[in-house]
Amino acid sequence: MEPIRFEEAPAMLLAGIRRWHVHANVAVTIRAQWAEFRTQGLLAGRTGITAYGAICGHQPGQFEYLSGIEVPDFDSLPTGTGRMRVPAQRYAVFLHTDHVRTVRTTWEAIFHDWLPKSGMQSANTPEFERFDANFDPATGLGGFEIWVPIGMSET
Repeated sequence: MEPIRFEEAPAMLLAGIRRWHVHANVAVTIRAQWAEFRTQGLLAGRTGITAYGAICGHQPGQFEYLSGIEVPDFDSLPTGTGRMRVPAQRYAVFLHTDHVRTVRTTWEAIFHDWLPKSGMQSANTPEFERFDANFDPATGLGGFEIWVPIGMSET
């Protein structure tokens, strides 16, 4: 697996549903989180139509995930809305073209194969899935991008 490109991205603010997930149940719990997110309707003031699945916290056996959209600020968000600040960063961008349920295989290929061999390291900021208008949440098809924050390895 190789990145389709490298990209310098500006900082952004994401808002939506933010929850912790256990690796063993992730196929069920993230699907449920996205279903809940779709029923909430659109947040006022959103920026564009792209949806993001952002991973922002890691602990042994679990991680924190936000299903959301980009917003210009957090000021008008309803109480309880998950928020995430994503700093400006350089990313390796990968394409996942199979059904969304197989995305774990792509993540594992990136972190267990590509990253260790790349001479780079994770920049320890949120990594995310970027779902544009080509992705169909009803079928899980259409492809999407995985953005991995990178820095040069110090070794």
